[in-house]
Amino acid sequence: MSGSHPTPSSLTVLVIEDNPGDARLVELYLLEDPARPFKVVKAVRLSEGLAALQAQPIDVVLLDLSLPDSFGMESLARLRAASPSVPVVVLTGTSDEGLALEALRQGAQDYLVKGQGDGELVRRAIRYAIGRSAADAALRTSESRFRALFDNAGTGVILSDAGGSYIHCNPAFCTMVGYSDAELQTMTYRDITHPDDVDAHRQMRDEMMAGRIDSYELTKRYLRPDGAVVWARLTVTAMREGADSDLRFTVAVVEDVTERKRLEDHMRLAATVFESTGEGLFVTDEKRRIIHVNPAFTELTGYPADEVIGRTPKFLASGRHTPEFYDVIFKALGETGKWQGEIWNRRKTGEMFAEWLNISIVRNERGELTNYVAVFSDITSRKQDEERLSYQANHDPLTRLPNRTLFQERLSRALTRAHRNQSIVALLFIDLDFFKQVNDTLGHLAGDILLQQVAERLSSCVRQGDTVARLAGDEFTVILEDITEPRDGAVVAHKILSLMAEPFDLQGHEARISSSIGVALYPSDGGDAQTLIKLADAAMYRAKHQGRNACRFHSETVNAQAFERLALEGALRHAVERREFLLHYQPIFDSRSGKVVAVEALLRWRHPEFGMIMPNHFLPLAEETGLIVPVGRFVLEEACRQAKSWLDAGHAGLRVGINLSNRQLRAPELIEDIAAALESSALPPGALELDVPESAILDKGQDVDAIFTQFKTLGVRMAIDAFGSGYSSFAFLRKLPSNTLKIDQSFVRDAASGAEESEIVTAIVAVARGLHLSVVAPGIETQEQLDHLVKYDCDMVQGFLFAHPMPAEELTEFLHGGKRPASLPVRQPA
Repeated sequence: MSGSHPTPSSLTVLVIEDNPGDARLVELYLLEDPARPFKVVKAVRLSEGLAALQAQPIDVVLLDLSLPDSFGMESLARLRAASPSVPVVVLTGTSDEGLALEALRQGAQDYLVKGQGDGELVRRAIRYAIGRSAADAALRTSESRFRALFDNAGTGVILSDAGGSYIHCNPAFCTMVGYSDAELQTMTYRDITHPDDVDAHRQMRDEMMAGRIDSYELTKRYLRPDGAVVWARLTVTAMREGADSDLRFTVAVVEDVTERKRLEDHMRLAATVFESTGEGLFVTDEKRRIIHVNPAFTELTGYPADEVIGRTPKFLASGRHTPEFYDVIFKALGETGKWQGEIWNRRKTGEMFAEWLNISIVRNERGELTNYVAVFSDITSRKQDEERLSYQANHDPLTRLPNRTLFQERLSRALTRAHRNQSIVALLFIDLDFFKQVNDTLGHLAGDILLQQVAERLSSCVRQGDTVARLAGDEFTVILEDITEPRDGAVVAHKILSLMAEPFDLQGHEARISSSIGVALYPSDGGDAQTLIKLADAAMYRAKHQGRNACRFHSETVNAQAFERLALEGALRHAVERREFLLHYQPIFDSRSGKVVAVEALLRWRHPEFGMIMPNHFLPLAEETGLIVPVGRFVLEEACRQAKSWLDAGHAGLRVGINLSNRQLRAPELIEDIAAALESSALPPGALELDVPESAILDKGQDVDAIFTQFKTLGVRMAIDAFGSGYSSFAFLRKLPSNTLKIDQSFVRDAASGAEESEIVTAIVAVARGLHLSVVAPGIETQEQLDHLVKYDCDMVQGFLFAHPMPAEELTEFLHGGKRPASLPVRQPA
């Protein structure tokens, strides 16, 4: 083999020729054109030529069919098998048309006869062979790609003729309709189209055949061999040929939309249900903001859609449920994805209504929460009927107290709670003494009125969570829950005995009765309801047999403890005589300067045996027995003396506040005691401020005008304590010689949590400003309470957050320190 050095643009030609002369002649032909040279590689045998193909790139082969190691068409076949992509031009000495055609059929690009033609013919044949080979390769590549796309497309592809017969369908369409390509090639589109859709499809094809449109889209149904219906979306395009652009073929791309149609139908049905149902429905996003409501929602709540879209359902809250109630709902939604139950909400009018609510969570394909769906129905009427029937079944029609049935239920629940909380339950069994005589002498109507008044008096003796019940006739019971010690039951029993002994007015007739009370305690006396009832009933009969108008406990030990009250009363009398009382003082701060402007005197009892006793343990007894008067005299004397000491020490302007009870205000010697305390201590009257409870102002049983006028005459200041807890008239307040209003502590505690309390505090401060009164916010225990009260601009503040009550010596050091409470914000003077 030999060859010349090519230029960079030359083509490499492999000449396989065993005749040296012929090979040289061909080589000369190829090198004749210097502008477009060829690189020539020569081989004598076919095996050498095949080796040359493996050794280097070859652009074209000139092949003699008669070679030493191969002959005829076999040579071409072997060459094509070894390198099918290289074009071959057959070069032979035989002018045989049949041989030439056979060579072309087997892949030769051209057929040249030796000795015929010149070099230009040879060069042109080579270049044509290379061009045709490239075109054939491109066509094969294009056909391969089209076939791959056609066969592997995810959507159906159909090639049809002008009449609608299927020419070729890809595997995706065959799978969709359930027929093979071979089966479909014997059919037209009409054969597998749902009968109801054939006319619509035919009209579209007729429009295309007429040339009015070149493509169309259509949604129709196919029928599978098993009878199943497949919904499909077709995009059909016309393939036109010839000068007249006649329609020859159509190509259709088919998408299976069966599932989409099912979802659309389902959504259409769901939308109809959503809009038409009588139950209220609303949908929120993942942040619980409402995005859609149905007409029933508006009808049930009164809120149109445009007023609720974008808001959370909190605006419907009635206020009857605690935050823990809603926590339980969302915990269940997080765990199970749904919740249902009864809930109270509020309509736009403010009316509360009961509803049965179902909430479900909607998640996307990734499991992420996207929506909440709520369905509710109004069950207010049903609830009212249930409550009315329940009330009638569980309450005594005469006294409206719980009857025996409800009593048994509440006692069982009380014992269950007491067992869980490790607390005490006291059961009081009460029988009226001499009730039969009232019935016999004044008649049954008077007896009924008496029972009603007894029910009222019994109810006044207990707390809101306790139960008073009428079992039968003149038998009543009281369930006292969560008491801390047995004598708490004794206190209530003695209160009942006292009230039952007071005369009853029965439509002009006075009647006197008494009561006998038996008390049993859980768990010390009995562990179940029936045992407790039996023991309390037996204790009641012991009280009745021992003279009536008495109380007996089942336990003799507890019964003895019940009489400790008498001992406490005696100890209280001795405490006054022995001066066992002392005062602690709690500072009151100016809210702007942070300076202590007043102190409140608070009583303590230093018992020789029991140590320090707080006032809530003995003041109620002192008030009830009248001992509050001498105790109050001690407080006046000691507080005035101590206040004068602080003034002399340089704490100018400091006031001392003393609490007066209703009983003290009724004492005729009160004014004399105040005057004596001021005189003996030499305290300026303006440094003494008397705290009068608002309840005393409302007490119609005493002449408050005369008392307050005397306070003014003495020159002492007056503060109205616990203001807002009653129903004082602001007009009446204007007439009082008061200087200060002390807001009721319940509003201080609750102002941060309730709009109603906030409005009351705002009103109190506004009234005080109008009457030129100072306002004190007492009982501040937390920073949250203080932060909320700052906006009301109270003049003074008091509470554990700033300073606890302390003995006089400790407070003296506190005053000398003059430190502003760290929790009190710095405010500019008004």
